[in-house]
Amino acid sequence: MADMYFIVWETVTSLMIMLLLVAYIVYSRMAARYNAIADETKKNARIGNLKAKTRMILGGLLFIGGLYWLYFIQTHEIYITKSLRGPHDMAPPIIMSLIGLAVLVAGLRQSKAQ
Repeated sequence: MADMYFIVWETVTSLMIMLLLVAYIVYSRMAARYNAIADETKKNARIGNLKAKTRMILGGLLFIGGLYWLYFIQTHEIYITKSLRGPHDMAPPIIMSLIGLAVLVAGLRQSKAQ
């Protein structure tokens, strides 16, 4: 089972790097397009909206990814012996989910403030 965990870890890591790269490219191109707007009020509103949407999307992905990671650890046996299992297995996905939830809430607050 350790081989399966390594394959899953490698796949998720690769997909996350690609997703973050695409998100950065899209965000920077949209921000550059919005910075070209002459009207200062409209420009600031669109950039603020873009930031809020980006936070909500990335926060949601982090939150869901952390929950799925926690589910995967609970439903699959990934260690050779059961003695290697412990509470340290739960810490990374819980922390990831909490960070995702914080980013998601920050994006929602920023979105409602506009």
